[in-house]
Amino acid sequence: MPFAALDGLSPKKSTFGLQVEAQRLLLPTLTKTDEQFAEQGIVFMEGHEGVNLEELNDLFEQVGFPRRDPDKLKLALEKTHTVIWIRHAKKSRWAKLNQLLGFGRAMSDGSISASIWDVAVLPAWQRSGLGRALLERLLVRLRQDHIDTISLYAEPSVVKLYEKLGFVTDPQGIRGMAFQRKSAIGMKVAAGEKRASVAKG
Repeated sequence: MPFAALDGLSPKKSTFGLQVEAQRLLLPTLTKTDEQFAEQGIVFMEGHEGVNLEELNDLFEQVGFPRRDPDKLKLALEKTHTVIWIRHAKKSRWAKLNQLLGFGRAMSDGSISASIWDVAVLPAWQRSGLGRALLERLLVRLRQDHIDTISLYAEPSVVKLYEKLGFVTDPQGIRGMAFQRKSAIGMKVAAGEKRASVAKG
């Protein structure tokens, strides 16, 4: 996945719906306000309280993310800096009452840097503006803490969306890297093979 980041930001305003100014980039205002979405029965929620973990895992599965252990997922959300999720407040032919439509979260030290994770929108609601709306609200909320550097990993299919929001792929040649469990297992196997080779020699 490409690595992207916003860097060198300075705040102008710190509430939803107001402009956030950057030294080198201009973060977007909200494309649509909460009130405009509410007219469609779409409600943005903040915080992990009220998130149904089973429904969240179902959402992850529908967009191709792995399901997470519920206990670990609960702990992760409790320790997350910002959680924003979307529910449908009206029963309609497009969604069930209170159905989870989208989700996103940001990890942060609360001062200098943050990374955005798990941005997901139900397939039936993709290309409706909900993904962008989630990201806009995450960015504005992070800027309330004057966080200057915001990074994320992006699937190739959504890189253009992030670029429209001011993210830069591999900024200044910096490449994103991740240490994963399968990498650690591979290292152990390689180390074991090396020891076996030395023993034979």
